[in-house]
Amino acid sequence: MQLRRVIWIALLAAWLGFVAVSGRTERGVAHAGVSALPAACEDAGVADSTLFLIGDAGAPRAPTEPLLDALAAEASERVRALGAERVVIAFLGDNVYPVGLHKPDHQGRAEDERRLDAQLAVVRRSGARGYLVPGNHDWDNGGADGWEAMKRQTRFVAARGASVVPPDGCPGPVSAALGSRLALVFLDTQWWLHEAARPEGDGSGCAETNRAEVERALEATLRDTGDRHAIVLGHHPLRSGGPHGARFGWKEHLFPFREMNRSLWIPVPVLGSIRHVARMLGVSPQDVPSTAYQQMIESIERSFAAAPPLVYASGHDHDLQVLRGGRAKRFEVVSGAGSAPNLSWAYGIPGTLFAAAESGYARLDADASRAVELTIETLDANGTLAPAFRACLTERR
Repeated sequence: MQLRRVIWIALLAAWLGFVAVSGRTERGVAHAGVSALPAACEDAGVADSTLFLIGDAGAPRAPTEPLLDALAAEASERVRALGAERVVIAFLGDNVYPVGLHKPDHQGRAEDERRLDAQLAVVRRSGARGYLVPGNHDWDNGGADGWEAMKRQTRFVAARGASVVPPDGCPGPVSAALGSRLALVFLDTQWWLHEAARPEGDGSGCAETNRAEVERALEATLRDTGDRHAIVLGHHPLRSGGPHGARFGWKEHLFPFREMNRSLWIPVPVLGSIRHVARMLGVSPQDVPSTAYQQMIESIERSFAAAPPLVYASGHDHDLQVLRGGRAKRFEVVSGAGSAPNLSWAYGIPGTLFAAAESGYARLDADASRAVELTIETLDANGTLAPAFRACLTERR
């Protein structure tokens, strides 16, 4: 009996020590050692274009989603000031929870359409250009119907005046100019991680049919951006201080059900850590530590090496993060807080400039002098937007 007690005490001590070191940095503050950026671009010239980045918005509340309403209002103002062709709203994946757009005769199809239409209405109401990047949930959450689900979503979105990019489950890259200073480059990162059927090889209907071709095409696209700043958009982050980055603090270990619903404060000590430890060991292909995810990162960063983009933007984790540096890029933005009830958490990691688990989105503003300013906007309980972080991403002049 005494030996058993000693074993349990040792296990509990080991667990407490593990939890204590698994989430060291408070939310919403910069990681120590990261140099500050100027809060605004000096000598900003005439406004050129605006890019809105919002991800994981595929479970909007009914009848209206306050964050989408706020986005539509702000995008409308930018369109009036700059013109429709110079404003883009990019949805960064997981556009339809939980398993993408069902077949027309499925009982869940009507709700799927409502969720997509809520996002597409933002594009129509604002008059901006709209792009939807695929996410893992759009691919049947990694299931066997994923490729077909992406084809259905591509057709549905196109019929409503926006675009899924890359289309039909193809990996990309697909590029689009925004104003005179930005070049957008879209990737379907789920293509790398999908374990069921995906378009590859002859007859796939895609311009790039394997990883090597995608790498070469992405590198060539980035080289061809000229004097424009390249912004690469995908669903999966290359680094993250959130759950998909396998970053967990003591609250997540002690109250594991909060990942499903933030109000579920049900303590499950020790046993609650088992799933988190498995994720840290890479059991899920959707988490950064997994072998498949690491191979995807290596592929993308090889393509970035010769001509790094200014920003790599993603969703996946349901939070807001800004990170600096990395092996082959200048800044990373995680903007996956598009569905407020499903917010996760965000911890500081090396390179973190900002991290918060709040409803909101990111905005990039470019001017004619090639300055690019990043703003993270969050929504309060009254539905009012406010800047939570602002920085000039280009060199001071």
